[in-house]
Amino acid sequence: MPLNQLVESVLAQKEPRATLVWRKGFADWTRAEDIPEVERRIVPFLARKEEEEAARRAPRPESTSVSARPEAAPPPSQSIPALLYGGIAAGVAATGFVAWLLWPSSEPAPQPLPLGGTSADTAPAVVIPAPGAAPPSTLPPPTAAPVTLPPATPPPAAAVPAPTAPPPVAVATPTPAAPRLDREMDLPKPDLIKLRQVAAWSGTTLELTVYNGTAFRVTEVFVTVQRFVGDDMVDDENPIRLLPPEGSVDAGVASLLNKVAPERAKPGVNPLDTGKFVGVAGPPPEAFRCQIVAARGYPTR
Repeated sequence: MPLNQLVESVLAQKEPRATLVWRKGFADWTRAEDIPEVERRIVPFLARKEEEEAARRAPRPESTSVSARPEAAPPPSQSIPALLYGGIAAGVAATGFVAWLLWPSSEPAPQPLPLGGTSADTAPAVVIPAPGAAPPSTLPPPTAAPVTLPPATPPPAAAVPAPTAPPPVAVATPTPAAPRLDREMDLPKPDLIKLRQVAAWSGTTLELTVYNGTAFRVTEVFVTVQRFVGDDMVDDENPIRLLPPEGSVDAGVASLLNKVAPERAKPGVNPLDTGKFVGVAGPPPEAFRCQIVAARGYPTR
C-alpha cells in the first residue's frame, strides 16, 4: 500500500508503535517505530492524542467564594475615668515637688571659718589665699626635700623564640586528563542500543539505514550478519565495517588522508538524525539478520 495509507492503517491499531510492517528488502517483519520514515509521520498524531487525553483526565478547578466578614469593633473602654483621675493626681504631686525645690530658703548662708579655729574670735591670724592668687611674702619659702632615685635596673634580655618546625608541604596529586571531545572514539555500550537500523541488500553491498539516538556523531558501525544457509542461520566469522557513502574511499586514499590530515572530521550521522552506512558483504543470502555490535564517532557535548 502507499506510505500515506500505511500510516493511516498503523494509527488505527491499538498500539501503533508496535505494529509490524514489512516491505521488499526487509529481513523480517519490523516494528513501525523502528522504521524512521514511518516513525516520523506517526509521532505528531500520537503526541496530539496523548495531550487530548491528558486534558480530558485533568480535574476541573472548583470555584470557591469567600465572603469577607467585617471584624467586630472593640467595646469601648470602661477604664477612662480611672486613668483620668490618676493622671490629674500625678500632675498635682509633680507640681508640688518642683515648687518645694525652687522655694528660696530663709536661713542665712554659713560664713566660712579661718583655718585652725572654732569661731571668729578664737581663729588664729592666718590668711588663706584665694585660688590662683600669689602667696603672701610673710610665708617662709618651701624647702626642697632630697629625692632618692631607685637604682636603675638593666632591661630584660630579649626572649629568643624557640625554633619552629617548617610547615608541611602539600603535594598535589595529578588528576587524569579528560578525554578530548574533538577526537573520534568508540561508543559506550549503553549508547549502542540507541542505534536503530533497517538493513537491505543491494548486489554485494549491505545498506544499513540507521537512526542515531545517541549524543555522538556516528562515523562508522560494525555489524554481525546471520545468513540463512540450508536449514539454519549461520553467523559470519568477522563483523562487517560500514561507512557513510561519502566516506567510503579505497585504502590508498585513506592512508594519504591519515598522513596529511590526521585530525580531520570524518563524515557521519548527527544525533537524532537518520543516515545510511554501506559496506561490502558478499552475495545476498535468501534470508539474513544483522545486529550492530560496535560503533565509532565524535561526542557532541
